Amino acid sequence: MRLWIDGQCFQTASRLRGIGRYVQELLLGIVDNHPDVELLVSLNAAMPLEALAARDHLQKWIKPGNIHMWHGVAEGGEAVNGYTEKRRLSEVALAYHVACLKPDIALSSSPFEGVGEKAVPLVPNDISGIPIASIFYDAIPYRYPQQYLTSSAMRAYYDRRLALYSRYDLNLCISEYSRNECVEISKNDRSINILAGVSKDFIDAIEHHDAKMPKSIEKPFILYVGALDWRKNVKSAIQAFAQLPSDVRDRYSFVLAGDHPRALLKDEEDRWKKLGLPEKDLVALGHVTDSQLVSLYKATGLAIQPSLLEGFGLTALEAMTCGAAIIASNTGALPEVIGDAELLFDPADVNDIARVMEHALTHPEATKAVAERQRCHAQEFSWAKSAAIAVEALRKAAVAGTVRPASAEASPSAIQKAVLRNLERTAVPADAIAETLARSEKAISTGTRLIVDATATYRIDHKTGIQRVVKNICANLGAQDESKSDGIEKVIAYSDSSDGWFSIPSTLEKSARPRAFTEDNRLDFSSDDLILMLDSSWEFYRHHYMTLRSARLRGAHVISCLYDTIPLRFPAFCNPTMPPIFSTWFQTALSYSTAFICISKAVADELTAFLEAIQFPREMKIGYWHLGADFAEKGGATEIDPVRQDERPSFLMVGTLEPRKGYALALDAFDLLWSEELDVKLTIVGKPGWGVEHLLRRVESHPEYGKRLFWFNGVSDEKLQKAYADSDALIAASYAEGFGLPIVEAGHFGKSVIASDIPVFREVAARGQNCRFFTVGSPAALAETIREFLTSHRDPPNAGADDNWLSWKESADELQRIVLGDDWYRTYRPASNRTYVPISDIGNTRMQEVLRSGDTQHKLELIEGPIASGDRRLLKYTVRISNLSAKLWTSAGAENGSFAVTARYRVFAKDGSMISADSSRTSIPFVLVPGDSLYVCVEIPQDLKMKGGAFAEIGLVQEAAHWWSDPLRVVL
Repeated sequence: MRLWIDGQCFQTASRLRGIGRYVQELLLGIVDNHPDVELLVSLNAAMPLEALAARDHLQKWIKPGNIHMWHGVAEGGEAVNGYTEKRRLSEVALAYHVACLKPDIALSSSPFEGVGEKAVPLVPNDISGIPIASIFYDAIPYRYPQQYLTSSAMRAYYDRRLALYSRYDLNLCISEYSRNECVEISKNDRSINILAGVSKDFIDAIEHHDAKMPKSIEKPFILYVGALDWRKNVKSAIQAFAQLPSDVRDRYSFVLAGDHPRALLKDEEDRWKKLGLPEKDLVALGHVTDSQLVSLYKATGLAIQPSLLEGFGLTALEAMTCGAAIIASNTGALPEVIGDAELLFDPADVNDIARVMEHALTHPEATKAVAERQRCHAQEFSWAKSAAIAVEALRKAAVAGTVRPASAEASPSAIQKAVLRNLERTAVPADAIAETLARSEKAISTGTRLIVDATATYRIDHKTGIQRVVKNICANLGAQDESKSDGIEKVIAYSDSSDGWFSIPSTLEKSARPRAFTEDNRLDFSSDDLILMLDSSWEFYRHHYMTLRSARLRGAHVISCLYDTIPLRFPAFCNPTMPPIFSTWFQTALSYSTAFICISKAVADELTAFLEAIQFPREMKIGYWHLGADFAEKGGATEIDPVRQDERPSFLMVGTLEPRKGYALALDAFDLLWSEELDVKLTIVGKPGWGVEHLLRRVESHPEYGKRLFWFNGVSDEKLQKAYADSDALIAASYAEGFGLPIVEAGHFGKSVIASDIPVFREVAARGQNCRFFTVGSPAALAETIREFLTSHRDPPNAGADDNWLSWKESADELQRIVLGDDWYRTYRPASNRTYVPISDIGNTRMQEVLRSGDTQHKLELIEGPIASGDRRLLKYTVRISNLSAKLWTSAGAENGSFAVTARYRVFAKDGSMISADSSRTSIPFVLVPGDSLYVCVEIPQDLKMKGGAFAEIGLVQEAAHWWSDPLRVVL
């Protein structure tokens, strides 16, 4: 049997209430006990964040391909806007959507959804002929209209929805009471009691519960679990407690457990005070976990369920399952759940509640015996039993539906005619109708595809390191016509706007005529797609968020590529425009990605540290792969003349000249060596990058330039190979890297390496290179390591290192193995087991309060400076900020900017008088994790020095708070 279930109750407030829990547990009961039932669930894409959260939640049990999307167009809730034309169109669209899926029977799991939001449940219709069942929970608003149907719009909404139960082919009711109520109101005897049960999570919590009690509970207690709305009648329970004899009452406190709105809780607190009860004896715990709830049930002297009316009474069943004695109302379904009249009371009679409460508390042995009877009775309820009853009834209804002539399976043309007939008198324009229906059709899968983003590289090839990776990986994934060799199509893709995604050549070559992005090469995502965001297309994050969110709604997986975290941890070494763009992209990618693939284990570990620090609230798959080298395939490198022209010890540095590469540090180290009359040579090969004007001036004006110091502004591969061959060792002095390709290249040529001691360099060198490490950022340590290298008669060649060097083909294969084979390095899992977390929630990334002194422990160090900017207007200082506290810091504060942590400066004259305080702020691009360091650039105007400034203090400030102690003093 193919059973379709309306999943919109997992998108609305119902997901956190009894209805959502009921549908989930019924669904799980079917999954666990009826493998012959194929479950299909549909979600409403008109609520996209909620739909994605529901999809992520449901695909733990439902195959991703069986979770479908349709798109309603209702403007808002029916109880607010009324039964509008667009809501009617949405009902038709949903019916059409279900018809396209062709289940044997459909289940409208929560027919009252859409009271105040865009949800539009499946209602009885004549479009497909598919039998439709419902779940009937209760008719509490029908019984208490003065409390719940407070406006004409609300009454019209409720009456229309309630009347639908007369037309469903089957009504599944949650208790015998609700079945009787359903039949009485709807006059539809096609109704059956399927009961309810206790969830697997709750049963598991019973077996592994934590016996610790909250510190706020100081003595024996009466326990109430649930909401505080009017129907729950908590006020009567409190009033009854106040009527207990003082000697009984004084022995107990009254505990409230549940996620209670502050206003409702205050009403009960005020009531407690007016009754003259000790404030400390009313304990409001707020939300509790299943484990905590089990502990409360097992420890309580008495549980109480005073509701005026319940369709079932799940909290009573949970209490009974834990062996807790519970007194409850004698109305609704509670008597059949409790199964024992001895501890029931009239919820409208406070005196009766007090009588039963007193009896239970003053006759502990008798109460214990009743609790044991209740526990045994609770075992008669289970979700396996409920699922069995429901599945049997649904099967019969499905069979009955197929034999009724009016409900035989409709043909596509008949369905189309029925749709048009239902929309004959609508005022909605025809094009809007067509679009709505089109978006409700079943998404067509094109089979598994690996779709690779190459937007930034294809748009403008700046020949950066990342773009070199993108070009080589795309080229080695296979040409378009050969890309299905493993059964999976590989598609290289481009998207720089909200127009969508388009396929491009795997070579990333542009023809003489610009490529036209048309419907012929447009990509429509499906549930089987794997979208690999390989390129550095960070500037398009807004467009990509919308299109990738849409892809996620359809079930596609999005894997983002993380080359490094340098803009987040070393912003001082980046172009100032990069860190904020990269940070925004990174946070956006955290929202839409299902996985991250990194270019090294070190970067993967840095990502994990970020996720743990911000308490990222969803699972995230994390993997890494290693890059290939730029030279020819193994064994195919150009033959290099082994005869060296210069026998002096020679050291090589390779890479773009950037501040983070440590070129200035290396020059400092070699200045030390040359001052000791060591005849050693340093060759630098690399193009100038951002922020190195002062470095270039230093190199070109250096007294050893052209003698023992050489710089080549970019060379051919052949000349670079010659430079490697002529060197004794590579120096990699970077403060931070994502990978370290020059180390791989040096190993390919059998050369030793002297590298700064950062995790990624140790990782890359582990492939077989002879590598010596020195303390990061220390010229003296580098100089000493070079001395040791020279006195050890130089290291022998790296035997076998060439065997460990990856070609780009092997690198691409490794990447595909991880992404396509689901072979991840680790899966990050949040410590807290929250459900239905929207993708907009990426964790704790904002400062919410003023930090205490112990939470501001830090260290400030000057790494470099002052360095005059190119126009001489600014003095630049590179400062390392180390977070020595246990708190995470960020420059994102409250909406008014308060609580944000930033770096600022104050300029002083020689006599200590302040000349100027910084009005600008040097921000933390993302977060500063406890125990980590951040490299920032602080810029001070030169004219402050001209105005008498002698020194500056650079310190940390929390906005709307204060300057922190221990600022860093620097000279101007």
